[in-house]
Amino acid sequence: MKGNHLVSTLRILGCLLALSLSACGIHPRGETNLAPPLHHLYIQTTDPYGYLAKSLEQYFSLSKVKIVSSSNEATAILNILHDTKSQVLLGVSSTQQTRQYNLITTIEFSVTDPKGRILLPPYTLSDARTITVQSDQILGASNETTLFYKLMQRTLAYAIINHLASQDATRAITHAYHTP
Repeated sequence: MKGNHLVSTLRILGCLLALSLSACGIHPRGETNLAPPLHHLYIQTTDPYGYLAKSLEQYFSLSKVKIVSSSNEATAILNILHDTKSQVLLGVSSTQQTRQYNLITTIEFSVTDPKGRILLPPYTLSDARTITVQSDQILGASNETTLFYKLMQRTLAYAIINHLASQDATRAITHAYHTP
C-alpha cells in the first residue's frame, strides 16, 4: 500500500515539475516543426566541416530535415553569411595583466531557394560569455576559450532552428516559396 502511494506521489510531482518547466519556456531539445520548404535543406557556409555546420546538421536531423550535399537537390538553402568571433577586454589586474574577457560569437544567416530568391531575409544572432583568466593559467585559458566558442556555436545553432521554427519565419518562408 505504501509503495503504491509513493509511486502515485512521485508521478504527481513529476507531472507538476514538467508542467512548471514547460510553463517557463523550458522544453526538451528534440523535433522542431519547420516550414515544408526547409525539409530538403542545403547549408551554405565557408566552413562546411566546422563545429557550427555539424551542430546545425545534428539539430536539423532531429527535426526530420534532410540535409542534402548540393544546392541543386535542395528546396531551400540556409546561407551562413557571417560567423564571427571576438573578444572584449573587461578588466585588468593591478599588474596590468588581462583578467577578464567577454567572448562574443555573432552569426548572420538567411534562407533562399536554389534560384537565389530570398525566402527569409538576413537575421543576426549573438551569444556572449565572460571568461576570467588567472595569470598562472594562461595556457589553460586558450583551451577554455575554444570550449566557450564551441558552446556558443552550439547554442546559436539551436537558436537558428528555433528562429526558423517561429510562426513569423514559417509564414514568411512558406509565403515567399509559393509566390512566383
